[in-house]
Amino acid sequence: MIHLLAAATLDPSDITRLMIALAVLLGLARVLGELARRFNQPMVLGEILAGVLLGPTVLGYISPVGMEWLFPASGYEEGRIALDSFVTVSAIMLLLVAGLEVDLSVVWKQGKAALLVSTTGMVIPFALGFGLAYGLPNVIGFGGESDMLMPFALFVGIAMSITALPVIAKILMDLNMFRSDMGMLILSSAMVNDLVGWIGFAIVLALISSGEATGGTGDLLVTIGLTLLFVGVMLTLGRWLVHKTLPFIQAHSTWPGGVLSFVMVMSLLCAAITEAIGIHSIFGAFIVGVAIGDSKHLREKTRETISQFITNIFAPIFFAGIGLRVNFLEHFDLLAVVLVMAVAILGKVIGCYFGAVWAKLSKRESWAIGFGMSARGAMEIILGQLAMSHGLISQKLFVAIVIMAIGTSMLAGPAMQGVLGRRQKRRLNDYLPDKSFAGQIQGNDRKQAIEQLALTAAKITGIHHSQIGEAVWQREQIESTGLPNALAVPHARLANLKQPVIVIGQSNSGIDFDSPDGTLAEIICMILSPESMPESQLEMLAAVAEAFHTEQSRRDCLAAANLTEFKAALATSARSEHS
Repeated sequence: MIHLLAAATLDPSDITRLMIALAVLLGLARVLGELARRFNQPMVLGEILAGVLLGPTVLGYISPVGMEWLFPASGYEEGRIALDSFVTVSAIMLLLVAGLEVDLSVVWKQGKAALLVSTTGMVIPFALGFGLAYGLPNVIGFGGESDMLMPFALFVGIAMSITALPVIAKILMDLNMFRSDMGMLILSSAMVNDLVGWIGFAIVLALISSGEATGGTGDLLVTIGLTLLFVGVMLTLGRWLVHKTLPFIQAHSTWPGGVLSFVMVMSLLCAAITEAIGIHSIFGAFIVGVAIGDSKHLREKTRETISQFITNIFAPIFFAGIGLRVNFLEHFDLLAVVLVMAVAILGKVIGCYFGAVWAKLSKRESWAIGFGMSARGAMEIILGQLAMSHGLISQKLFVAIVIMAIGTSMLAGPAMQGVLGRRQKRRLNDYLPDKSFAGQIQGNDRKQAIEQLALTAAKITGIHHSQIGEAVWQREQIESTGLPNALAVPHARLANLKQPVIVIGQSNSGIDFDSPDGTLAEIICMILSPESMPESQLEMLAAVAEAFHTEQSRRDCLAAANLTEFKAALATSARSEHS
């Protein structure tokens, strides 16, 4: 990080290029990340795709001069050092967030079950990965000297063992299982996997740095000893000091600035310590994240603020930066991808399955835990990037690891749903297609309101507005659809409707839908469901109730002037509730 000082020698044109490069990288990564999320895919997929488009795979092929100007591979030394330093800091911040997700108290509460699942979920994939790398090194991309085969095989074993805690947490929330017994078991097992996996990777880095392959046993033992000492001190004395310090900072500084500064300072200092020890700086950030995140004095809203800032600024730049270094088409090898993917999935699923069975869980739950733990996500990509930067793996294997990480993250959720027979939880935003926002309703008669909403629904569904209006009004006459707290949900089932849909209307003056508490409806959600999907109506009613269960969410949505503002209000309300 000392090289950051070199940025002082940048002239105005160099600074201009650097700022444009960062802006393009971050902007495209955020846009494609959000696009991926819109299609229920991991955001990291879009962020890496941004780097692929801007890197040698696409832009370098179409316009080598344009890529060289933005992201030069040679020359412009100070600018490249500044950009590389920013990417390094991004990796440190990402591991800090990963550490904050580890709650040691949850692990202790799960006890024997978490120990069994995490142990078998590490040992079996490690053995398969180590065997693959040691037995077929050249097939999956080993290009180093023979004396580096052991560190290479150890790394592949660890890469097959590690999990993606943030991805797993998101999957469990989408399936409404986050606070369930199974969800807590999966989370606690993943926490143990991550902690042990990163310690193991730190030792592999020490093995390389100390020159163990050429006989530097003494240096290796010193590095390993200092690493374990650092972990031990930070998770005992350091954890206790953090627990005592946080209340003082919260009492004597502005919120959340004081705590944010403390967390950042601690992560950078510990990153510097581990770098000085001889292992990567990100390991220090991960361990300090575990120590800080385990304190009950770290407010959930502060944790969410840290996570949002890092995952929306640093993460896109880091993952997009990966595509700048690797030509994904040139280094794609189908056999390597298939082998890595097969070992990663089979090892994790089978290992966790047997651990869960031994912990007395049912076979269906055991399979679900195995698939849930198989998600690798961003942590696997960070691991691979660091290994490649240390010369431990080739670009061929790195490409296979990236594809495996994204593939397992996409597979885990649907596989759990299939095994458990559960549907993914859908929110109100998921039922709002384009043009589903009717805006302010004219008049205060509910029949007129239904007719106006039917006009909007007709544009979306292709069904004549009179047919929609009549079906909804007939249902309204049977029983009024007014709800407490200024809501109304007029609804109907239609035989010729293909997909469930909700149309939103607003009324500042209020419309009488005969609600139980006597309030006039200010937000009216017309719910239309296909007759062939009777369960969708209940799901949409639940989504509406969840979206508007607070006064603030209703106020924000009532103030929206269009569908984009309405969805933004819903999303902001959901994040606020979660934090």
